[in-house]
Amino acid sequence: MLKKLALGLALSAMTLPALAQQADQPAYLVATLEVADLAAYFDRYGGPLFPMLAAAGAEVLVGTPTVETLEGDYAATWTAIVRFPSMEALSSWYASDEYQAIAPERRALSDAETSVLFAAPGFVMPAQ
Repeated sequence: MLKKLALGLALSAMTLPALAQQADQPAYLVATLEVADLAAYFDRYGGPLFPMLAAAGAEVLVGTPTVETLEGDYAATWTAIVRFPSMEALSSWYASDEYQAIAPERRALSDAETSVLFAAPGFVMPAQ
């Protein structure tokens, strides 16, 4: 009984601050790409991309050709996680003319069938 009460209090403590911060919480861009030629990818796409991310207030948290798969199948050859100040900042950056001008390079250099790019807010407690 005490464990259940403690867990309930802990979850409540996590939920209340999360609700208060949702308007300005960070958002994350996750890219799992299958890229055959990483040198060309960084030359034609990565080079112009990094200054755009910095200007948008984003921070690259993960960028690697190798990951340790703990469960399931994972075949991406490039994995990146980028933190933006908010979902609005991420959406504005993605929709910008500047980014959309180089996005075709990413698409051309990665396998469209297996590559995934998605945006997600920070932790959001599921509705009960």
